[in-house]
Amino acid sequence: MNRWTKQNTIAQHRFNFLAPLYALVFAAVALMALVPVLALVLGSLRDSPPGQPGNWTLENWVNLASPGVIDTLITTIQIACLTTIFSMILGTMLALIIHRTDFRWPNAMTGLLGLSFYFPSFILGMAWIVLGSPGGLINDLMRELFDIEANLDIYSVSGIVLVMVLHQVPFVYLTMRGPVLGMDPSYEEAARTSGASAFTMLRRVTLPMLSYALASSALLCLVMSLEQFGIPVLLGIPGRVTVLATQIYLLCRFPPTAYGLAAAIGLTLAAITALAILLQRRLASGGQAVVTTGKAGRITPIRLGAWRWPVNIFCGLYISMGLVLPTIILLYTSLIKFFTGNPLTAAYTFRNYISIWESEGTQLATLNTLLVSGGGALVGVMLGAACSYFTVRLKPTGHRVLDMLVMLPFGVPGVVLGLGLLWAYAYLPLPLYGTMTLIVVAYVTRFLPYATETAGARFVQLDRSLEEAAWTAGASRQTGVWRIVLPLSLPSLQSGYFLLFMAFFREISATILIFTASTSVLSVSIWSYFEQADWGMASALSILAMILMLGIMSALLWAMPGARQR
Repeated sequence: MNRWTKQNTIAQHRFNFLAPLYALVFAAVALMALVPVLALVLGSLRDSPPGQPGNWTLENWVNLASPGVIDTLITTIQIACLTTIFSMILGTMLALIIHRTDFRWPNAMTGLLGLSFYFPSFILGMAWIVLGSPGGLINDLMRELFDIEANLDIYSVSGIVLVMVLHQVPFVYLTMRGPVLGMDPSYEEAARTSGASAFTMLRRVTLPMLSYALASSALLCLVMSLEQFGIPVLLGIPGRVTVLATQIYLLCRFPPTAYGLAAAIGLTLAAITALAILLQRRLASGGQAVVTTGKAGRITPIRLGAWRWPVNIFCGLYISMGLVLPTIILLYTSLIKFFTGNPLTAAYTFRNYISIWESEGTQLATLNTLLVSGGGALVGVMLGAACSYFTVRLKPTGHRVLDMLVMLPFGVPGVVLGLGLLWAYAYLPLPLYGTMTLIVVAYVTRFLPYATETAGARFVQLDRSLEEAAWTAGASRQTGVWRIVLPLSLPSLQSGYFLLFMAFFREISATILIFTASTSVLSVSIWSYFEQADWGMASALSILAMILMLGIMSALLWAMPGARQR
C-alpha cells in the first residue's frame, strides 16, 4: 500500500465516531468552565442574591476599593507569599536531603510525606486549634507542668502561615522530587572533584540547575496558598484575620449577605490565581534547561557526617508536626468527655464514636462522599481522557481552545467556583441546585486537569504507528482507540482515577456554598460540628474519615497497579 493510499485510509477513519464525541466533549467542558465564570460576572453586576429580582449596578466593583477589601487583599498576599517562601525552603530541603545525601530512611520518609500530602487541610487546622489555641493543649500543659504562661495563639497570621506551611511542604517535595532525581550527576561530580564543599556545590551548581523547577513549583505553591480556604477560615475567623476566600464565605453565609460583592471579590481572586497559573505554564513550557543528558551516571551521595543528627531531627520534627501529632491530638480529643490539657486526669469515653455510628446524617454524608468520590472520579477520568486524546493525539480544529478551557477552572479557587455555580444554577432552567449532580459538576470542573495531565503524559508516549497499523488493517478509529490506546494507557488512567478520588474525598471549599442537608459530605459534616463547637464529634468524625480515606487509598493502590507505579 503506497503512502497516499495509507493517508487516505487514515483520513477515512479520522472523524468516524470521534467528530460527534469531540463536539460533545468540547460543549461539556465549555459549559463547565465558562458558566460559573460568566455567572460570577453577571452576579457582580447585581444588587440582589442569586435567583432574586434586583437591579444592575457597578457598586460591587466600586466597593473593591474600600479599605476593608484592600486590607484583606494585602493580608491574603502577605500570607500566601510567606507560606510559599517557607514551604519552598522546607520542601526543597527535604527533597535534597532524601535524594542527594546518605540519609538512612529515604523510603520511609517519602511514604510519610506522601501520607501527609493526603491529610486534609481543614482537619490539620482543627488539630492545631486543639494544640495551639489560647485554651489549647500546649498552653494548658505549660501552665500545669511548668507553671509557665506560654500565651501561644494559633489564631493569628503567624499561626495561619505555620499550619499552611505544614500542609504545603509535601506538595513542594513531590513537585521537586522528580527534578532532583533527574539531574545530571556529572555537574555535581565535576564541582566535587574541583574541591567545592557541599554548600558551595549546592549554591553554585545544584540550585541553579533546579531554577526552572523551583520557579514553577513556587508559582503553583503560591496559587494553592491564595486559594486556601479551610485553614484561613478555621484559624482566621476567631482571630479576626481575613483573607479573600474567607471574606467570600462570610459575605455569603452570614447576614447581611452581599453576594454581588462576594462575586466581585471572587473574580479578583480568580484573576490573581489565573495569572500565576499562566506564568507557571509558560515557565514550564519554556524552561527546557538541561538537567538530564541521557548519559549513564550515579551521583555520589553527600555524606551528612556531623549534620546527620540535626537532619534527622529536622525530618522527624516536620513529620511530627504535620502528621503524627495532629493525628494523636484528634484521637485524644475524640475520646474525652470534656477538654483538658492533662491526659492523666481526662474522662475518656466512646460516646462520640457511638453517636456518629447512630447518626443518620453522618451515614448519609458517608454514602454521599463515596458516591461523589467514586462516581465523580470515574466521570472525571473518562472526560479527562477524551480531552487529552483530542488535544494531544488527534488535534482537531479548536483543540488549543479545548486545552485552555480545561485549565481555566484550575486557576479559580474552590470557594469562588462554588459561588459561581450557586449563581449559575439559581438562574438556569436546569434542576441541578441542591442535588449531588451539582457537587459532582463542581468537583470535576475543579480537578479535571488532574485527569488530563495524567492521561496526556501517556498519550504523548504512544507511537502513532500502533493506531495506523490497525487502521490500515481495516479497523475503525473506534476499534483502534478501544483495543490499542486505552489498554496501553490503563496504568495512567488508573493513576488519574486515584488522584481524582482522593481530591474529591477531601474537598470542602467547592462544596461549602452549594451543599444542602441531603447532599452533605463528610468534609461538610466535620465543618458543621466545628461551627457548633462540638470538638469531640468533629475530631471523632475526622479520625473516621482519615481511616476510611487511608483504607480506600490502600485498596485502590492494591487494585490499581498503574496508580501504584505513579
